[in-house]
Amino acid sequence: MSNSSSSLTHNDMDNISSAKLSRTVQRLALNNVTNTTLAQETSSINSNLRTLKSSLNIAKNEGTKIPQLNRRLIHDSTNSVPLRRGHDIASTEMHFQRSKEMEEHDKENHDPFSNESVSTNSTKDTLPNIEKQHELEKERTNLDINKDNDVGRKRPMSAVVEQDEPKKFKVCSVNGTEEYEWEDLDAEDVNDPFMVSEYVNDIFEYLYRLEVITLPNKEDLYKHRNIRQNRDILVNWLVKIHNKFGLLPETLYLAINIMDRFLCKELVQLDKLQLVGTSCLFIASKYEEVYSPSIKHFASETDGACTEEEIKEGEKFILKTLNFNLNYPNPMNFLRRISKADDYDIQSRTLAKFLLEISLVDFRFIGILPSLCAAAAMFLSRKMLGKGKWDGNLIHYSGGYSKDQLAPACRMIMDYLTGPIVHDEFHRKYQSRRFMKASVISVQWALKVRKNDYDIMTLHE
Repeated sequence: MSNSSSSLTHNDMDNISSAKLSRTVQRLALNNVTNTTLAQETSSINSNLRTLKSSLNIAKNEGTKIPQLNRRLIHDSTNSVPLRRGHDIASTEMHFQRSKEMEEHDKENHDPFSNESVSTNSTKDTLPNIEKQHELEKERTNLDINKDNDVGRKRPMSAVVEQDEPKKFKVCSVNGTEEYEWEDLDAEDVNDPFMVSEYVNDIFEYLYRLEVITLPNKEDLYKHRNIRQNRDILVNWLVKIHNKFGLLPETLYLAINIMDRFLCKELVQLDKLQLVGTSCLFIASKYEEVYSPSIKHFASETDGACTEEEIKEGEKFILKTLNFNLNYPNPMNFLRRISKADDYDIQSRTLAKFLLEISLVDFRFIGILPSLCAAAAMFLSRKMLGKGKWDGNLIHYSGGYSKDQLAPACRMIMDYLTGPIVHDEFHRKYQSRRFMKASVISVQWALKVRKNDYDIMTLHE
């Protein structure tokens, strides 16, 4: 009986050993297949990711749209190496559970010299493979989501826009010698439709021709008796009314130009001179202003010297005399043009406004081109602020006026600043903070320059 039991025991042991050996071989084969499948899919995904990364770097350098991951590549890779997530994970976990049960069942009959340790280690290695599989699935899902979100989205432009240096041009004399060099500052405004950079040169060429046509002749004004004194009084009063109504600077320049041109053609009695000035300011306000003051406001400012009907009749007569030609190249346009070369400095521009308006009120400036007066005003305002010399950009954007051409007009402005005050309303207007007390600063500077006998044309150079 004992022999038969022992024989059965040995037979059972042989069967169990052979079964264990077959299970071990099956596990090793399964592990090899799983590891090979994961390795193939990992290499395929990594190659796709490297391709996407290189495409992103190329797009970032070239500034094109962000390239998207090719869905076909991932689809082909997944088809070539099929991956069924749920089935593989379930089978792997079931395999791990069965091996664990067998290990507990055979602990008593464990052979220390058998290959069971190898199968246990291979089973433990399946856990990090499962984690890698999860990570690859998440990466692929995120790539698909990003692709759907980024379709049609352009690469954002940089906030810092690099501007090219302006083109430089040289102006030479007839002999071929270089006179000055200037930069194309209008190229900066190519994207601003309000600056009309493509037409600005043609516009100012037309204004330079027009200022000669609309320039009054000083000799024709002397047919009026005491015209200089009477004109100073009338202009001083017009500056007061203009400032009281808060009208634009262009309105005052146009009104006085219309008045001077009309006086050159018609002989006006002294008692009608105020009516001429009022009608000219009324015409200019309707031409320049968005909201022109009513005619009754102009009539009330004359203290009964002019009625509304008289202003209307005067308006008709003046317009007929001038053939309705109100095309006047306003000096403010030339001053704004020069301010471009001065970097639009508000201080020098405010001082230049005061100096330019001197050419409007002073009788001696009748017959001088508005562009020349604007250039002389900017030249002196820069001298007051201690700025540099009259460079090529300032020469070009002023209309081509050099220092020698500006010298006579600059000296006339200095004579007005150092002389007795004739137009008190004009000086009072520019004594306010609104105009940075330009009249006070200019008069004090001019007196100091004359006292020390400085040459204004070479000052601060």
